[in-house]
Amino acid sequence: MLRWEEIPDFPLYIDQVISLIEKSLDFLKMDEEDKIITSTMINNYVKSGIVKSPIKKKYVREHVAYFTVICLLKRVYSLDEISKLIRIQFDNSPVEKAYNAFCDVFERQLNDVASGEDLILEDDQILTLFYKTIMSVVYTVYVQKTIYHEKTLSEIKKEQKKAKKDKKKEVDS
Repeated sequence: MLRWEEIPDFPLYIDQVISLIEKSLDFLKMDEEDKIITSTMINNYVKSGIVKSPIKKKYVREHVAYFTVICLLKRVYSLDEISKLIRIQFDNSPVEKAYNAFCDVFERQLNDVASGEDLILEDDQILTLFYKTIMSVVYTVYVQKTIYHEKTLSEIKKEQKKAKKDKKKEVDS
């Protein structure tokens, strides 16, 4: 996976972003026909507000980082959940630091799972697959329950601003 420093530090057109991400996440493809990301997907992520709009139809490093994370998370989570997860992380850490940490942890865990280092079971492939399937569901449920009630800093700030406005209206009346 591309790290922050490996993402071009100049604006890219949508087809360049797609090509970059397709190469970086090629390991996700089940066959050559699979598409990791498309222009329609990118437009939907922008329209839904998960990712900021491009500037004059050009995308920057931050966009590529967001799209990469979304491509990985969408295999398990809804777009609403992904949006919340991204906001929680980026409200608490600079994008480049959070993105690189995400890539490091993802690759390390993927390698551990692939090598079996995350699991000590008998040499039973079916039992190992079943166990890993259960663990993926357990982790997904845990994350979903955690973010369901979790408010991001930006959400808290919006609520505080609204409360101040409401209080001011009350005082003015």
